[in-house]
Amino acid sequence: MTTPYRDETLTLNDCKIHYMDWGNAGAPPLVMVHGLTRQAHAFDGTAERLRERYHCMALDVRGRGESAWAAPETYNYEQYVADLLAFLEAKGLTEVHYLGTSMGGHIGMHLAAQHAGLFLSFLLNDIGPESAAAGSERIQKHVGESPASYPHLDDLLERELERFPWQRAIPKAQFERALQWQVRKNENGGWRFHYDPQIIQGRLTDPKLRDAAQERMWRGFKALTCPIMLVRGEESDLLDMSTVEAMQGAQPEMTLVRVPGVGHAPSLEEYPVVKALEKFYS
Repeated sequence: MTTPYRDETLTLNDCKIHYMDWGNAGAPPLVMVHGLTRQAHAFDGTAERLRERYHCMALDVRGRGESAWAAPETYNYEQYVADLLAFLEAKGLTEVHYLGTSMGGHIGMHLAAQHAGLFLSFLLNDIGPESAAAGSERIQKHVGESPASYPHLDDLLERELERFPWQRAIPKAQFERALQWQVRKNENGGWRFHYDPQIIQGRLTDPKLRDAAQERMWRGFKALTCPIMLVRGEESDLLDMSTVEAMQGAQPEMTLVRVPGVGHAPSLEEYPVVKALEKFYS
């Protein structure tokens, strides 16, 4: 079956980076970057809807999806930003529309602190310059304590539902389809998540380093002069409304999309998000 995208790879900073390219090279570029344990296929639906108007590209961050696993000490925002900059340079892109979910949003804000003029538009999916402690701790615990292998696919799916309990409202068949790119069957049996377990090594444990990273992201966010959209799941435990209100104060023209009944992070397939993205990217 013919797919609407091409799987491509580039070697960036000594690491094989995989990305999906939906073609339409003469159109405005839209670069999409996923969350901590996700991968490029998280944007399949979004790219399918926008590929006639934009040149959609979605990256697998090092250690995730089809990108190579790397040395644990390289799983940090400084390296992720360097990889993204290298990707843009390799593709000859000097201005891009940007969409970042969770970690992808953090990468974008770190980059904006250096090169705010790169961005033609900036969409953040359930993330801001500050992350709530409860959500951060939940996510880090899930990654840090996740077994290397699960005996059955249902065991792995249940683990994912423990991490994202709001997804229990989704029909099982739909939930499994959404996760098909997230899991792999081991050669010796059992199932695993499709990312390097060592990505957890990149977390900032030093309060001073966390504060510096937060300040850098606020600086990047405030430096943006392009249209901005923020999508927030109304049950999110990672993006507090106090942070949303501070972001609105810093960027009064920012569009806010609320997604009822959804936690961290919206899939971007929810009806209010699809409608909002259609208008934002028109």
